[in-house]
Amino acid sequence: MLPYIVIPVRPFDQGKSRMASSLSVAERVALNQRFFTHVLSIACRTLPPSQCLVVSRSAVVLDQANAVGALAIAETYHNLNAALSQASDIAESLGVGRILALSTDLPLLTQSELVEMFTIKADVVIAPDAGDMGTNALLLARPGLIPYRYGKDSFSAHCASAEAAGLKVSIFKRPGLAHDMDTPADLQFMH
Repeated sequence: MLPYIVIPVRPFDQGKSRMASSLSVAERVALNQRFFTHVLSIACRTLPPSQCLVVSRSAVVLDQANAVGALAIAETYHNLNAALSQASDIAESLGVGRILALSTDLPLLTQSELVEMFTIKADVVIAPDAGDMGTNALLLARPGLIPYRYGKDSFSAHCASAEAAGLKVSIFKRPGLAHDMDTPADLQFMH
């Protein structure tokens, strides 16, 4: 069974709203476009594009995914966890093995980090943000193994779900996976 990467993407004009005080809407659209292009490119170099799923309610995002050969999924919900569950259900129907949910706001992400993450033998592999609060990447041994629990303190929520299910958990910390972009202060990581 093949591994897959799932990338959930908000419409570019809706992402990074916490940066609205520092960036105009046009600047946030450009930033979100840049993030998505970078992460999708890394994903499609790590696995064949046909094993990369992009879930979004934005036609622009879905068209860009289709253009590189990724599987574009029109999001039915307006909630990250529901969108990931929707993509996971589709992946499961395709006979997917390991499935990696990957954030888009990772400007320092490298292909070698994703390749290394896929080599870890655990039921659940979690890449937290730099503050060990959020989850920037979540690799499950199979779709639906634990529920997606993105939101406040998602790192500890995902750890708790995995431990409650008696699953083997591995915490994976690498710079490109840790440095996400949530606040204006995070813009210092852009290069």
